[in-house]
Amino acid sequence: MTSVLSLAGVSATVRVGVHTMKSPRPTASTQAPQDSYNVANLGHTKRRFSMNEGRFRLAFEKAPMGMAIVDLNHDLRRVNQSLCDALGYDQKELLGKNIIELTHPDDIKDDTPLIEQLFNGQISSYRLEKRFVTKRGDLAWLDLTAVLIRSDEEEPLYGLAMVEDITNRRRAEEALRTSEERYRSFVVNSSEGIWRLEIEQPIDTTLPPDEQITLFYKYGYIAECNDAIARMHGLKRADDMVGVRFGQLKLATHPTNVQTMRKLISSGYRLLDLETGDFEINGHARYLSTNLIGIVINNRLLRIWGVQRDRTEQRTAELKLEYSLRQLRALSAYLQSIREKERTDLAREIHDTLGQSLTGVKIELSLLNKRLNSDTEFDIKTTSEKLEELTNTVDDTIASVRALATELRPGVLDKFGLSAAIEWKCEEFERRFGVQCKCNLPGNELELREELSTALFRILQEALMNVATHSDANAITVDLVVDEQNAILIITDNGKGITLDQLLAPTSLGLLGMRERAEVLNGSFVIEGKPEHGTRVTVRIPLLIRTEIKEEHE
Repeated sequence: MTSVLSLAGVSATVRVGVHTMKSPRPTASTQAPQDSYNVANLGHTKRRFSMNEGRFRLAFEKAPMGMAIVDLNHDLRRVNQSLCDALGYDQKELLGKNIIELTHPDDIKDDTPLIEQLFNGQISSYRLEKRFVTKRGDLAWLDLTAVLIRSDEEEPLYGLAMVEDITNRRRAEEALRTSEERYRSFVVNSSEGIWRLEIEQPIDTTLPPDEQITLFYKYGYIAECNDAIARMHGLKRADDMVGVRFGQLKLATHPTNVQTMRKLISSGYRLLDLETGDFEINGHARYLSTNLIGIVINNRLLRIWGVQRDRTEQRTAELKLEYSLRQLRALSAYLQSIREKERTDLAREIHDTLGQSLTGVKIELSLLNKRLNSDTEFDIKTTSEKLEELTNTVDDTIASVRALATELRPGVLDKFGLSAAIEWKCEEFERRFGVQCKCNLPGNELELREELSTALFRILQEALMNVATHSDANAITVDLVVDEQNAILIITDNGKGITLDQLLAPTSLGLLGMRERAEVLNGSFVIEGKPEHGTRVTVRIPLLIRTEIKEEHE
């Protein structure tokens, strides 16, 4: 028996047998190999072993992958340069280090049991991707393959570790995973609808547009989307939309959709910021801003990426704003016409009533003056009668002036307050139109700011005029309530009731004017009608004016 030092520095046993052979001559004997080896073969065996070990040593040292000999205590007995480069050590620093010591703490629990099983002979090898800690403290991902080397007696001698540096690969995988997570998070949480449409059978983009559209609706299906786009199409979540044929989400024959598809085709499958009025599955109209990008390779449409933003609320707000602007322009024209009418009426009243009265007074005074200066006998009785007629004419003129002033602004509102003005107006309305008016007013006179009293009184005037003109009512109730925060005016009639069409009619400028009077003081105006059960107008205006409103008026 002889021992040869192995690459790992561990003795490997080689069996050598020697026995005595008899010479053909009885007097001579010589010693020769007994079993299968002789002394010459021993030298040959050593040389062959040395050659194999040399080749292995060369392969070990020059291998592009890291290699190490690990003894049964898990210590490194020999390492190559590739392993040193991967971990940032030189060979002297690595030798004697325990492989567990170099392992990242989080990976020890996975690696240690495998090492124990390997050296106990339970497994002959194992492979594991694990993290090592470099000399600088960085992490190095290595693909480790460990093999157990045994003696001729099948006893464990040492482990051969072969590692490949996969740090860059793992970093790329981690970056890809992070990127995918960010992408998924962006898609899932985006308020914009995002979808990917796959084409089962690629579409020839050289075909006429109508043929492409037909194939698109036939073979296109939703492969990926988020909840936002699903909700835009009347569904609850993305799972309800994935796998659905595109033709099931859109009516292929609808002019808007066909036009959109034609624009997409004519643009080379690149359509940006297209404003469309789309339709959900349930038929409710929606306004969408659409971006579509088609993936075309060799004149074959493979898929389409789409991003859609639901502009329904925004578009609805825009339409409401446009409607409000039209109403405001109409109201402005209406108010201007009202002012012109008031001026015309005032001018006519002044001309027809005051002018004629004063002209008559002037003529009578002129005649009286001539009589006084004439040589004819002076008739006191006749003169007295003429003076009385003149006095009556002047009284009528004064009454006309007061009536004009009251129409412009009732003096009772300024002298006696809102409650008295409401009561006076209701009595005047009842007397004029024959409609019974009942007023429920606060017991004590209210001290309200001038603009609030004026707004409520003018709204009452307009409401009463609407009752006289449109409602066919024979009774009205006016309630004025003042709480700690608001002044509330409620006008109720028993007429035929205002309709929704009348409320929304562009010609209902009187209603718009009442609403504007309330809202300019941060108040609210509500009008409700029930067929044959009358109309109810409720005005609510804060007692205290907001600072910003004060500043605007100042």
